[in-house]
Amino acid sequence: MSPLRILAPGAALAFAAALGAPQDAGTPPAGGAAPAVAKAPSLDATVADAVAKGVAYLRSAQEKDGSFGTPRNVMFNESFATLHTYEAWTYATTGLCAMALAEGGTTAADEVALDKAVDGLLKRPLPRRVSDWDTDNVWAYVYGVQAFARLLPLERFAKDPRRPAMVARATELIAALERWQTPFGGWAYYDFDATTIPPVWTTSFTTAAAVIGLLDAEKAGLEVDPRMLNKALACVAHARLPTGAFTYNVSAVSSPANLEFIDQVKGSLGRIQVGNVALVRGGLLEPKVVKQGLEQFFEHHRFLAVARKKPIPHESWYAVAAYFFLFGHYYASEAIELLPTDQRAPFAKQLQQKLLEIQEEDGAFWDFHISEYTRSYGTAFAVLALQRTRRATSSR
Repeated sequence: MSPLRILAPGAALAFAAALGAPQDAGTPPAGGAAPAVAKAPSLDATVADAVAKGVAYLRSAQEKDGSFGTPRNVMFNESFATLHTYEAWTYATTGLCAMALAEGGTTAADEVALDKAVDGLLKRPLPRRVSDWDTDNVWAYVYGVQAFARLLPLERFAKDPRRPAMVARATELIAALERWQTPFGGWAYYDFDATTIPPVWTTSFTTAAAVIGLLDAEKAGLEVDPRMLNKALACVAHARLPTGAFTYNVSAVSSPANLEFIDQVKGSLGRIQVGNVALVRGGLLEPKVVKQGLEQFFEHHRFLAVARKKPIPHESWYAVAAYFFLFGHYYASEAIELLPTDQRAPFAKQLQQKLLEIQEEDGAFWDFHISEYTRSYGTAFAVLALQRTRRATSSR
């Protein structure tokens, strides 16, 4: 890192004056034509370029079997993980990356990568419970279902010979979610309270993400038991507080607890968007609350930003964990699409700026280090979010 150079006051004033003074452009070209001035790219062009770089990064990060994410470069915060934990993370990450390639890809190479990702989702065994307390397999079901639900309606898969297998695997994943639905009606990724099937511990955001995937599955023509979906929607609604925040855990009594706790609005920014999207799409919440949730998201965004890249979960203000940053932005983009058309662009542009600020030189986005998963799932979330904001700004 180069040393910080500070100009002396007099030099600084002279430098500022020089910047503000008319500049001698030299001898004008023959014919008196003014020198050409390069036109700055539009915001949409900048976003499109960021998406393309993100997709290119995903292609470079794809494993030989078509999957994304592997336990390389393991950190201390993964000491609990087992082989089965990584299998679950790989499946979930591959689902997210398949969606990103489908929505953000534009080249033949992107289509090849998407086909490999679909093959990876079909050939990998369905992840099973990791251990007595670790149920990260649920994330595999959540994003596996959503991936197939988003891919099956695409024209390129209408006559794909793998389509029956895709439907069968999606059905299998939906059945797995039904089996692992807790007595509260939702899902989580650990089980601190018991070692049972179904588990007991439930989180609002895992449940909301599952609800959105199941609603996508219904829309794609897949069969979803309405009793399972209705219990899950009721679970998310129970976790919503009058402030608009969602409690992290789902408990018998929903409470914001301490004034600097994770269940305050500033600690709930990454959960508010996914919760609102699930409830509005499920018909349990008025669409007008989406705007309020997005206003909270950007008003207090600094609490998400300051937590990004912190290595220990929940070490930041209001117990925000780093991995809520890109998760929250992805679902914020889905929330923006639920707004009236004329209200979308201002929020979409803010979201674009927040994401453009953090893209790495190699095209990746990341928020929390988890082996080789972090850049793949983070980039997938960001690509999906940016694509939605492009639709939002073009639909005015």
